[in-house]
Amino acid sequence: MANERPAGNKAGKLWMMVGLLIAVFGVGLTLMTNTMNAKKIDTMTEQCEKGGGEAIVSKEKNFLSTNYSFKCKQ
Repeated sequence: MANERPAGNKAGKLWMMVGLLIAVFGVGLTLMTNTMNAKKIDTMTEQCEKGGGEAIVSKEKNFLSTNYSFKCKQ
């Protein structure tokens, strides 16, 4: 009885599953945010060009995310 652990190996597997779910959720949110930001940049570019300006977009790709810089020159 002294060698038995209260939770046994099941507790370790449970925490591994929780960590995996958090990681998958985080990656999913990151990819969804990247897609939404790309659509916003496209919309801003269209609005700038309709207003007679020139859209300057710089894109910096990281491991999972993308950073955008947007300027509209009139």
